[in-house]
Amino acid sequence: MNARLISSFFASVTNSLPIYGKPNTGIVISVVLDETHERVQNVDSDSQDYYTDKETDIVGHIIVRPHSDNTSSESQLQSYRPLNPSLLDLPLVGETVELYQIGSVKYYRRFSGHYINTGNASADKNKKIFSKTDSSQKKASYSTVAATGTSNSSTSNERETPIGEYFLPQQVNKLKYYEGDSVLQSRFGQSIRFSGYNNVDQEYSPTIILRNRQNDESINTLKVGDLVEEEINKDGSVIVMSSNRYKLDFQPGLIDDGGSSNFKTTPINFELPEEYVGQDQILINSERIILSAKSQEMIFFSKGDYGFISDGTFKIDNGEGGADLDFGGNINITADRNDSRFYLFTGTGEVWLNTDDRGQSRGTKQKEPIARAATLVDLLSKLIDAITQQVYCTPAGPTDVGPLNIAAFKQIQGQLDKIKSDYNFTD
Repeated sequence: MNARLISSFFASVTNSLPIYGKPNTGIVISVVLDETHERVQNVDSDSQDYYTDKETDIVGHIIVRPHSDNTSSESQLQSYRPLNPSLLDLPLVGETVELYQIGSVKYYRRFSGHYINTGNASADKNKKIFSKTDSSQKKASYSTVAATGTSNSSTSNERETPIGEYFLPQQVNKLKYYEGDSVLQSRFGQSIRFSGYNNVDQEYSPTIILRNRQNDESINTLKVGDLVEEEINKDGSVIVMSSNRYKLDFQPGLIDDGGSSNFKTTPINFELPEEYVGQDQILINSERIILSAKSQEMIFFSKGDYGFISDGTFKIDNGEGGADLDFGGNINITADRNDSRFYLFTGTGEVWLNTDDRGQSRGTKQKEPIARAATLVDLLSKLIDAITQQVYCTPAGPTDVGPLNIAAFKQIQGQLDKIKSDYNFTD
């Protein structure tokens, strides 16, 4: 097969494929965010211009002034639908977007500019290529928006934010990349990184990092355009799924600019790993975490030890569900770190210690209540007093008061308080 035949073959194949054509570009004039947009209010649901069955189907569309059109009034500009609505990336007013036409349907695709947060948007960019004035459309388009109370005045200095009704430009730094990375990063500092080599040794260790917000310290320290890397201790809510050589430099609590943590509790009876590295791990780190099982069980399995370490108070409120605790080894409950007390309340319920399920002693098979030490000491003291005051009647007459070994009874009486525990009390 010669070169001419090969060229002809590929040309025939290419001509049989859908052709997008060279994309045009345009400036975003307006973004249809919800049903309050005037294009939604005015759309004809039967209009073929929008290819829609419902008015709200054009939500997510944008009104665009193509760079090739510097004469049409705003009311004459067409709407474009997102090229991939399943992965929507909305542009801002004043951003340049790519425009496509497939068949008779018009699509747009946003491409980010140098600045992640604002893209390539600039204030009132559309006016620089618009050579005509449509006063009626201008009045309608830039009227006060009732839903937000924000004015969309065409004069940029009358607008609170020139690239949207409420969008404020923020500094967001791009992530540093590693070879082979797949990264999804929004204009707000959220990111998802799929990486295999983002570790010190750059060894193959698949890792996913989901981050909700870039931390304030890095924003204040870095310049616009500087690269940043996720900081699991300082960024907003973070989820990390890591493996092998990816090291989680995790610290509990809030970390200040100097790297110190406000978490003060040091585990005494729980041995933490020296390094969080060398195996598959999942970290969820945030200022507040809520786990909720709405209708079924919440189950935790751990092959090794598990612990709850907190700077605050450990509380479990199980309502009226009760609790079943089954331990196969010794149970140690300590409160001696600060010489604290241990309270056990049952109201009018009973406390059964080392008994069967009916409260009976395993030895005597009887219900053996616990003695009240103070009451016992008081009764024994009175009993000794009574013994030392005994008088016996004899044929020769009454005896002297008390036994001959009264001193021994008094000595025993003086030691009765030893029955009382120094640290354990009951009702």
